[in-house]
Amino acid sequence: MKKIGELQHQNLLPLVAYGFTNETKLLIYRFQPQGSLLSQLEKYIEGKRDFPWATRLCIAVGIARGLDYIYQMCEGEKVIPHGNIKLSNILLNEDDTPLISEYGCSKLVDPKKACLFNVHGYAAPEKVLSEQSDVFSFGVILLELLTGKIVEKSGLDLPKWVRGMVREEWTGEVFDKEIAKNAKYAFPLLNISLKCVAHLPQDRPSIAEVLEKIQEVSNVHDDLSPASTTSVESTPKCLLHSVVPEEWETPGSIR
Repeated sequence: MKKIGELQHQNLLPLVAYGFTNETKLLIYRFQPQGSLLSQLEKYIEGKRDFPWATRLCIAVGIARGLDYIYQMCEGEKVIPHGNIKLSNILLNEDDTPLISEYGCSKLVDPKKACLFNVHGYAAPEKVLSEQSDVFSFGVILLELLTGKIVEKSGLDLPKWVRGMVREEWTGEVFDKEIAKNAKYAFPLLNISLKCVAHLPQDRPSIAEVLEKIQEVSNVHDDLSPASTTSVESTPKCLLHSVVPEEWETPGSIR
């Protein structure tokens, strides 16, 4: 835990202190008044805050940077996967900068129960703690940011739902209304998200590759003027089928 406490990055929530007893394990972090990404997305859905595309894209970049830092810093040593990436474990500071919390908690879990650590909806199919399982969980968060749908409380199989929409060529209907205003930029991020949630771990990119691709989307967004944004209706057909396996069900078959 001391090693984890020494990690310093703008997108990692600093570990202030920790304490263990026979019955209790405590991790103490700095309070963040904005709360979690989960609570902020819920406020947006309830009409209590704005959550524009630019903010969501910055949050996606920040989370990817934090995860990349974890794996880069541990390179050559035994890596500790996060193992529990989800909206409620991403806190936001006053500037909506994302802070990854609970890193290192996977070390406190019984290895035999580690596969149960992640919340249903975010857990990779193989149920193994690894970089590729963290990539899968992050891919689900990207889909939540794009669709405005929350997995953590609904239990929705969001990757399955999105793949079904894409297969039926309803891709434009995937996006939340705020994202639809910037669909020109959102389509590449959707493609990245679907690669992250590939069923087989070997088919997923590394977190470094994910960060690189998201930064490319961010750079294009920053380079172009607001006048160049486009709606779903005026966006050319997006070819995402290469990342959607043939066996995925259509939306009508999803329960």
